[in-house]
Amino acid sequence: MPELPEVETVRRELETVALQKTIVEVSILREKNVKSPLNEFKSALEGATIIAIARKGKCLRFDLNNGLSFYSHLRMEGKYFFRSQEAPYDKFDLLELRFEDGNALRYNDVRKFGTFHLGKTEDAETSGPFSEIGPEPFDLTARELKDVFAHKSIPIKVALLDQTIISGIGNIYDSEILFAATIHPLTPASSLSLEQWENILSESKQILAAAIEAGGTTIRSFHHGDNIDGLFQMSLQVYGKEGEPCPRCGKPIKRLFIAGRSSYYCPHCSPRPDGKFVLGITGPIHAGKSTVAAFYKERGFLHFDADSVVSSLYGKAACKRRICQLLGPQSYVNGTLNRDYIRATLSIDKKKKKALEQYLYPLVKKEAENFISKAKKGSHILLDVPLLFTASMDELCDYTLLIDASLEQRAKRLEAEGKPTAGLLALNAAYPLEQSKKKADFIVFNDGSIGDLHKQLTELDLH
Repeated sequence: MPELPEVETVRRELETVALQKTIVEVSILREKNVKSPLNEFKSALEGATIIAIARKGKCLRFDLNNGLSFYSHLRMEGKYFFRSQEAPYDKFDLLELRFEDGNALRYNDVRKFGTFHLGKTEDAETSGPFSEIGPEPFDLTARELKDVFAHKSIPIKVALLDQTIISGIGNIYDSEILFAATIHPLTPASSLSLEQWENILSESKQILAAAIEAGGTTIRSFHHGDNIDGLFQMSLQVYGKEGEPCPRCGKPIKRLFIAGRSSYYCPHCSPRPDGKFVLGITGPIHAGKSTVAAFYKERGFLHFDADSVVSSLYGKAACKRRICQLLGPQSYVNGTLNRDYIRATLSIDKKKKKALEQYLYPLVKKEAENFISKAKKGSHILLDVPLLFTASMDELCDYTLLIDASLEQRAKRLEAEGKPTAGLLALNAAYPLEQSKKKADFIVFNDGSIGDLHKQLTELDLH
């Protein structure tokens, strides 16, 4: 989506090809995108000369020598092409302005969201698209922003995208600005101090100015014959870099979905607004999760044990009824869970296994959410969940840690505890180890001593 630097680059490039050009003909190839009466729009543009091209936020304004202006909002995928009038149309061309020199400016939009409006140039700031757009970061003060958002508890991620309050910042620069300001994207806008707003505004100005100088981030919104690519994508710190090392601390960059938009951040550099830290651990049976859990509990982590939660659920009447419906009445004997039957059923019947997971996972996840929310501010929390990723509980974590061990070592540990080795390993054979490894932020291999394991965990420095 074009943001302020991209649209400013578009404006500057358009000046080189369209300024002082007289429009001899307007072809409206998709009428829905023109928001003014079609006859008035064509009549105003045809015969007029473009004398200035202005921008506010992410909207362009073409001023004409007849006192009128037409506005162009690029929305998500709008582009301009400068072409010969004889060049064939592209199927996504929506509007064409033909000049007296035989060339044409064509608006192309795959999404077809871009809009065109007509208005008086002298009324630009009081009516029409420009009047609906808020000031740019360069024209705002921290005090103004703090006052505007004083009673808005929306996440700062969402607040910075509100073009009616602060214009020009889109999803890419939103992530970059918050990372630079070391502010978590979920932080309520109303909770930010004046100093934090000053930091956000300062970083906004610096980042946007640098992006304008570099020509934006992979410019696709204007094509003057060949593609024109901005260079600021080479300077992006976090956007689109999920899983890559944070340029500040080296820990993995994470991605959150907030109001349907991706937000990239570093949990270590930009901690949660409540100061809590959530670490999720997972791994195959007897890889050493209990030892890892003990390590973190000794360091003050609050422990959420998914297995214990599931055992508790198994004892509830509603759960008993549902499990019997899903797996059969043999699931309980005299009110007690028939673990041997459950284990055997799940190891051979994938449909029943999936049905049980679809029932239990949301219940366990809800318990985890409640556990996290009830913890005191600044708490360190450990989510001990065997199927962390399958249950989508990694979404609750700042970082995830997978504990792995060889099959031989896991079998030895089961034998040492007198547990049914073959049955448990067969049940655990379906554990999505390779998929989990790809998703985990950190992996430790636990085939050595407890001392070796503790050394690995200490070096990770997860807190």
